[in-house]
Amino acid sequence: MKSRFLLICFGVSLSIGLLGACPIMAQDVADTIAVVEPPVSNPDSFVYSPQGRRDPFEPLITKEPIVADIAKKVRPESIKGPLEKFELKQFRLLAIMVVRGIPHAMVKAPDGKSYTVKVDDYIGMNGGIVTDIQTKIIDIDQNGMRIEISPDRIVIEESGLDNMTGKEVVDYRYIVM
Repeated sequence: MKSRFLLICFGVSLSIGLLGACPIMAQDVADTIAVVEPPVSNPDSFVYSPQGRRDPFEPLITKEPIVADIAKKVRPESIKGPLEKFELKQFRLLAIMVVRGIPHAMVKAPDGKSYTVKVDDYIGMNGGIVTDIQTKIIDIDQNGMRIEISPDRIVIEESGLDNMTGKEVVDYRYIVM
């Protein structure tokens, strides 16, 4: 009790400006201050209720899956060919040739093999169909300069359904040399 008295006396004397009336004021302060201790509770009586609270093990920020704008039409796995295992951007156009008036293109797949494609062949993971094989067109303008009108490329049509409207959407992609 004496240590508490000295502490209060010292605190009061500092707040008063070090006046000489420390013991009298300390007694007045000690009468007005009551020591309040928290009530002792039984630790077995506490029960946690998760009602209305979030799960502490779930992340605060959830990543919702991104829904594609176009649902691609996909062929069954049983009838897919070797060109339908890879994305279109993984193919490389090696050559374009015309055999008996029908254009063919040679593409290199990521597996290292070369394949020959023609119009109406399936290619790519999203059900793409080769619609055109375009060869380079070279022309000469009025000044005698050489002009390349179109590059060597394969035109692929991918179709799907728009999630918002339900209408069929056609998208054209290219494999360029």
